[in-house]
Amino acid sequence: MRTPGRAARWGSTTAASAMLASYLVLAGPASAPMLEPFLPSAGTTYLCSGYAACVAAGYSDAGYGAANGAMYWRMYSGHNCTNYAAYRMIRAGMPNVRPWTGDGNASEWGKFMASITDQTPNAGAIAWWGKYSNGAGSAGHVAYVERVVSADEIVVSEDSWGGTFHWRSITRASGRWPTGFIHFVDRPAPTPTPTPTPTPTEKVFAQTANPVVAAPLVVNTTVTATAGGWSPTPAENRWRWFADGVRIGDIVTPDLALTPDLVGKTLSMRVVAKSDGYTTYVSPFYELGPVLAGMVHATAPATLSGTPALGQVLTATLGTYDQPDAVPAYQWLRDGVAIPGATAATYQLAADDVGTSVSVQVSGTKAQFAPAVETLTAQAAVTSPALVTLKTRSAPGRAIVRVRVTAVGKLPVTGKVLVRIGSWQREVRLSDGIAKVTVPMARGTRKVRVRYLGSAVVPAAPKVVGRVDVR
Repeated sequence: MRTPGRAARWGSTTAASAMLASYLVLAGPASAPMLEPFLPSAGTTYLCSGYAACVAAGYSDAGYGAANGAMYWRMYSGHNCTNYAAYRMIRAGMPNVRPWTGDGNASEWGKFMASITDQTPNAGAIAWWGKYSNGAGSAGHVAYVERVVSADEIVVSEDSWGGTFHWRSITRASGRWPTGFIHFVDRPAPTPTPTPTPTPTEKVFAQTANPVVAAPLVVNTTVTATAGGWSPTPAENRWRWFADGVRIGDIVTPDLALTPDLVGKTLSMRVVAKSDGYTTYVSPFYELGPVLAGMVHATAPATLSGTPALGQVLTATLGTYDQPDAVPAYQWLRDGVAIPGATAATYQLAADDVGTSVSVQVSGTKAQFAPAVETLTAQAAVTSPALVTLKTRSAPGRAIVRVRVTAVGKLPVTGKVLVRIGSWQREVRLSDGIAKVTVPMARGTRKVRVRYLGSAVVPAAPKVVGRVDVR
């Protein structure tokens, strides 16, 4: 990938889903990205998908779903792995200034920050994939390390152009292990003090599964947390709730009412396990994300109109939202990949669109609200009209006809042409857009008529007429 001007994000859709990941950033005027998929493998497990769905499942988006309309470190906003990683670093205390000069593609992060990049996974680090490394495309990929399960397994959160937000578990044996880990703000964990071997009378808990929060973090609702998994099962669990790191009263129940004073604050939680004869266990902090003032919902859907043909204009017509002051935003996509600069309600189809599926992502956004997102797709691939060229010549006792079919943005054209020479006729398949026939005939002038019969992308064309003088 070349920079400047590349961006990446995964788009969450309602009418269609584009599950491609490419990892690009903003470094100057935008130009067309070439996107490649970050391929899944048996050793990677998606734990959740989508901002709201992840939060509802207890996997925080750290507030990015409500804040992704801004650019961080000059990365493109929205679904974009680099913008999300930069956002997490800024939330961790770094300034909104890219800490290096030069190309910002994900593939370059570990190169420019080589002094703080190593092979040691650490919670809070940035997992980095270089160009074409372990399933990444030419622009690489970055993700935020949420947890280090072991030296051979990590859990990351990530966003991606043309896809959506995820939490994902990755094992070293999966073939998708990161190229390295960039330690912008995290610090290697100190060497732990050896834990004394428990005496036969000492009993301890082991946490076997993380707790889950079963509702989105929206004010004037109540969220409920599970205790997670434990071995053995505790006689009692208690919950401790925090807003921006400050304990919320003396609440110890799994239910928390989200009151207006919590809006904008980041919610986190710890779980306590207790039983007689066991050492009380307090879990690590689980960051759940910011408390939102609400969610934007579409009360009437947006619509897409226009003919998917070269030069035609597609138009997205906004629906309505339950938040009247929600701000609409548009992003046009080609085969699920965002088209740089195509952010208006209309889009004129160009040569690059021919043969592809064009769609538009319509979003209703409001500060401190989860956005409403709809994706509308044109009813068919974009077509381009055929241009048919006919040439004839003769040899002794033979008529020779050559037909060439071209179309803007779609070369070579496929399909068949119907060729008539006098009373002789035949359907001939194009090869590299060309059909040629040689027909034995008596001397004389013959009328020649050819007609392109069409394909899925290039419609049938009117007949072209000529003549041939057989010697």
